[in-house]
Amino acid sequence: MARLFIFLNIFFVLVATTTSLTEHNPKPKPRPKQKPHAFVLTVFKDTQTGIYYTNVTVGKPSLVVNLAVDVRGSALWFQCDELGYNSTTYTPILCGSNGCEQTKDQCLTCMGTYGPSCRNDTCHAYLQTQMTYNTVLASLVKDDVVLSYTSPSTRLPLACMSASEVVAGLPYGTQGILGLGNSSTSFVKAMVSSYKIPFKVALCLPSKPGNDSGAVYIGGRPYRLRPNRKDVSGLLVSTPLVSIPETRERGEDNYYIDVKSIQVNGKKLSFNHDLLTFNKTSHWGGTKISNIIPYTLLETSIYKALAKAFVGKAQKRKAIYPFTDCFSYKSFGGKSLLEKEVPVISLVLGGGAKWDIYGPNSLVKVKKTVLCLAFVDAGDGPRIPIEIGGYQMEDNLVEFDLDASKFSFSSSLLRHNTSCSGL
Repeated sequence: MARLFIFLNIFFVLVATTTSLTEHNPKPKPRPKQKPHAFVLTVFKDTQTGIYYTNVTVGKPSLVVNLAVDVRGSALWFQCDELGYNSTTYTPILCGSNGCEQTKDQCLTCMGTYGPSCRNDTCHAYLQTQMTYNTVLASLVKDDVVLSYTSPSTRLPLACMSASEVVAGLPYGTQGILGLGNSSTSFVKAMVSSYKIPFKVALCLPSKPGNDSGAVYIGGRPYRLRPNRKDVSGLLVSTPLVSIPETRERGEDNYYIDVKSIQVNGKKLSFNHDLLTFNKTSHWGGTKISNIIPYTLLETSIYKALAKAFVGKAQKRKAIYPFTDCFSYKSFGGKSLLEKEVPVISLVLGGGAKWDIYGPNSLVKVKKTVLCLAFVDAGDGPRIPIEIGGYQMEDNLVEFDLDASKFSFSSSLLRHNTSCSGL
């Protein structure tokens, strides 16, 4: 009996203590979910094409879609029919609704199989495929999209295409384009509106193919890179983006910058600099940024001036397509392409900024002992005399600030003991 009395006393003391602790230490309220300040997508370089790609997850049931990254692309689009896309969470963007330029009576009639890419009430857009320059009709829908494993599901506009030719020239297994341009069909614009993030897109393209990933940033800095995970945004130098309404009227969604001149080791190249100015009458001229092409394209006279100044006394080797000028590896020191033996190419830009292009972005190794000048002669009279390609942007951080209408760049990150490979 005494033992039972002692047990009951201990039990009541424990209950009283627990009750007191609960009253004075209530369970913490769950914190409200914070909206992300920026989004980061993993990007890889395809070995065969040199094109950069990523993947996103769309709809329910979840569909993982591989997409080539195109900074000038006007939408997030993919081959819906080919992939069997029939999400239970998609909704069509209807003719006459917000986000559609077509009225209800302007809706097109679809004669194919009913589905996301074929509905009579759905808004359509004509999108240009960046590799073949074909203009293809796409159906506009909205669905839940997960951009990366760390980002929340977001309701975004998508473009559904059924034509098989839209993926011509893209890496094997790629089913569409992640377009980062600023257009009425832009998914980036939708994210900026939904999350109230800065209208900024940045690329850190990897130089190594395979699993050494780079990144696409949506929403701005910080840009933390290995090995120390320090924010490298302090390295950025800026120049204004050039607005060319004539190109938008043709349905093009491109980013232009104002290249005033080109230098090699500080010496200005001699060519007709009128080529660099956009002509509003002929719609020719200017400098366009396009990561979807592997190497920078130069009008013939500009290319020849660059090659003449760059080559110097280098030992020439037989040209290897698509390059015109190739050399012995030993001509440039035979060790690191960052050494002083490799000339520095500088794009002198509007506002006085200089985009310096060092050896790893100006030379490409095509054989064990052979390097080629990593620029392509685009011939006489191309509409765009300078089109900056992906190779010249590798291991450079580049940022498109659409709020401030400016383009920022770091030049080679390798000079700062970091890179865009293996992020």
